[in-house]
Amino acid sequence: MHKTHINRIRKFNRFYTNIIGLLDTHILDSKYSLPEARIMFEIYHNPDFTASDIIKLLDIDKGYLSRILKRFEKQKLIFKTVSLVDKRVFKLQLTKLGKKEFLKLNTDSENQLKRIFEHLSPMESQTLLQNMESIKILSDKSKITLDDIKIRTHLKPGDMGFIIHRHGKLYAEELQYGLSFETYVASGILEFYKSYDSDKERVWVCEHNDQIIGFLLLKKRENNSAQLRYFYLEKKYRGIGLGGKLIRLFMEFFHSCGYSSCYLWTANGLETAASLYLKNGFKLTKEISSTTFGKPVTERRYDLYN
Repeated sequence: MHKTHINRIRKFNRFYTNIIGLLDTHILDSKYSLPEARIMFEIYHNPDFTASDIIKLLDIDKGYLSRILKRFEKQKLIFKTVSLVDKRVFKLQLTKLGKKEFLKLNTDSENQLKRIFEHLSPMESQTLLQNMESIKILSDKSKITLDDIKIRTHLKPGDMGFIIHRHGKLYAEELQYGLSFETYVASGILEFYKSYDSDKERVWVCEHNDQIIGFLLLKKRENNSAQLRYFYLEKKYRGIGLGGKLIRLFMEFFHSCGYSSCYLWTANGLETAASLYLKNGFKLTKEISSTTFGKPVTERRYDLYN
């Protein structure tokens, strides 16, 4: 990651840390530090948790955790019970007083967030939640799998505008296409919607955590032909087999509709997608030089015949 991006992330961290008071010695004007409050949270929500579970989850120093737990015991906030499976292991639970203290912290935290974000409209609140989810997804080290992705075959309000927007942004960032490409996509999406035939045409909208992350479209053409259009995936979702799955779904629908042929237009620089087309029987049939999208490109046509 570029140093400029790192500096912007650190700037955001300082901003948000200041907003929710993470630099305060005690959180939410209580007598507890942030680590202590988080430990209480985990014990409350996981009655069978052990000290080892907390160390693994929070990546906290064993000695530091031991001191906190001893202090909690002295303050009668927690008690320990011997595991029935292993007598050497102790499960941690909050006492009645501990639960009371945690629930007060929890309520104060909810009220704090209400005060901070009470000025947001419902739409702004949804945008905030989506952006937070994006941060979580992009920083998650675990591998996303196909099972995490939902694919629907109908359009919802906002889909068309979003697909046009993402095509414009991604092709500008990755291939340096100009504004003319976005208008090209917009006209094609409008054409599809105005003459949509649900029996012979289809969209595949890929979603992860309620956010669109991929798209593909089959458009009916004359002479019993079909066109493959607007195939795209967000960067984070490439390389997990999703592109191949979309093309397979496309091919299944194409054959089920009894089309005699199919074609698509693409351009140089999109070799990964081109390999999927070739793998599924398409053949390169035409190449032309063009500046239609704001830069010199080689447009390529691929055809498939039943």
